[in-house]
Amino acid sequence: MPRRSHPEVLRAAAIGYASHGIPILPDQPANHPPPELTAGPPICTCHRRECPAHPLHPPLQLDRNPNPRHVAQVGRWWAANPDAAIATVASAAFDVIEVHTATPPEAILEWLSHVGATAGPVLDAGLGRLQLLAAPDSYQADRYDSATAAILYLAPGSLLLLPPSPLGDGQPVSWLRPLDPSADLPDGNELFWSLVGLPANRQLADPDIYTFPAPHQQPRQASLVR
Repeated sequence: MPRRSHPEVLRAAAIGYASHGIPILPDQPANHPPPELTAGPPICTCHRRECPAHPLHPPLQLDRNPNPRHVAQVGRWWAANPDAAIATVASAAFDVIEVHTATPPEAILEWLSHVGATAGPVLDAGLGRLQLLAAPDSYQADRYDSATAAILYLAPGSLLLLPPSPLGDGQPVSWLRPLDPSADLPDGNELFWSLVGLPANRQLADPDIYTFPAPHQQPRQASLVR
């Protein structure tokens, strides 16, 4: 059985994020109607695969600026909804590049280091999804599909769950690389195109045998926005 986060742990984490200027909302089970109550496959406004926020995203704009009122409001929300997941939205505090792949996360981080790309905070969001956080306002409507991975920017407003929020299968979202609120976030465009160069064999070759092409040598495929 997956171990669920204790309500006090969720509340403390939510307040911690809010105190660092990350706008936070509680994501409750009531926001996710069971499949039998929806006609056909769920469709999300962000058009992303496996979105945890089917079928609706938060209907309000969130304030990017940290302030004591928001921190206090977050505390009240989790006092009233102790089991709620911790949600924010893409492009509020950071942009998000999502990678759908069977490639082990360690190999992806090793690849980024191999090509000299800066990887900031990275989330393991379950179901073969990695979410890499980048500096806000770098969003571009890009998506890249290959045999190795599907790589896409999450559209502004897309719901993002932060650790230790539970996923639908009960497993928690977790940090592969932790968030350091005092550190600068990487450039999203550079990070996106570095990920496009992931080797198709899912492994890093011996550099004495094979030299990988630099990211700028990779042919740019047409963007596909679902």
